[in-house]
Order: sequence, then C-alpha cells, then structure tokens
Amino acid sequence: MTMLMIRGYLVFTLAAMSLAPYASPSLGAATDTNAGTGWKLYTNARFGFSVRYPDNWRLGNPLPEGIGVTLYPPIEHSLVALSGHMNVVGGGSRDGRQTLKEFADAHRRIITDLYEKKAVAVKWRQDQNTTLAGFPARQLIFTYVDGQQGPMVEHHIISLGRNEGRGIRVKVPLPDEERLLSMIKKILETYQSGRDQNAVSPLAPKEKS
Repeated sequence: MTMLMIRGYLVFTLAAMSLAPYASPSLGAATDTNAGTGWKLYTNARFGFSVRYPDNWRLGNPLPEGIGVTLYPPIEHSLVALSGHMNVVGGGSRDGRQTLKEFADAHRRIITDLYEKKAVAVKWRQDQNTTLAGFPARQLIFTYVDGQQGPMVEHHIISLGRNEGRGIRVKVPLPDEERLLSMIKKILETYQSGRDQNAVSPLAPKEKS
C-alpha cells in the first residue's frame, strides 16, 4: 500500500463517515442489550473489535470494505466512527513498518490537505498520548468552522500495533464538546480491540512513495 493509496483510503473513509442518513444495523453488528446498562453491542466482523453504545444512539451504514461503522449520538451534527486499519506501510519501527507517531503525522497532513482543498481552515490543538483498549494511542484534535453547522471540533484517537491499528473519530459541534466527550469516556471503557494488533503479518511493508 503506497502513500497515495493511504490518502485515497482516508478520503473515502472520511467521506463515508460524514453520511448522515440512518440505516438498519449492518452486518456484523449485534443488537443485544446489556441488562445492566441498557446499551447495545457492536462487533466488527473484519477486525473483531467491539464496543457498547447507548440505546438512544443510532447505528449507521458500515464503512468502506467493512472496516467499521458510524454511530450517531442524539446531538445534532455529531457522529462517532469506529474503524480498523492495517499497518503495511514502510516506516521507522523495528519491523520496518510505520510507528504510531509516523502514522499520526501522516493522518494530520492528509486531513489538513483535505480541508484546505475545501477552503476550510483547520486549527490543531496539542496532540495527547493516550491508550485504546490497552494499546498506546495518539489523540489528534482539531477545530474548524463548517458553513452550515458552525464551529466544529473533531477528536481522532488512533492506535497502531505491529500489524494492525484501530481508530475512533468523534465529530461534534464545539459547544457540545464536553457533553459528548463525557459519554465517549464511558463508551471507551467497554471497547475491546478484537484480534491481536501485534500478530505477525504475511504482508511485507511497502515503501512509501
């Protein structure tokens, strides 16, 4: 997978995550309810990650190639997208693959470029080191003004193992940021990463281009 392919993949995925219409629960999404919390369970068939989410959140369409799904909280213009990805680009790790920092830096550059092409100015906050289901992760945060939705903020939480990574995208109007993030914190306590992100892959890392 070349850097051009990564760019195309991210463009496609970000576009898919912005689709607002509600869809029926997708394949690989369980709809059982936890008796203790009243929350539903989503399990991704491709990567195996799972998470519980409140009963009043809507389950949207699957993301391209079954990499994840978009959830819609009861806050207008907000969404939470869950995804998995492969680590097959050459980088500075001991295995010759991308490090978490390299992946996060590439993610930031691509997002900045995407929004610049739409003539939307992006303001980045300081990155935050965190964890996602026990794996080291990086949280990227940026704000911008949407012509129709007003001031927005996005939090992208990215983990990256030897072979695979996981991602959480949170998009919400700026005035509702704290309200949604308090719920996201509770949801991430239920998050399970699925199959081993550090498993040895049969795929050799590709050189960046």
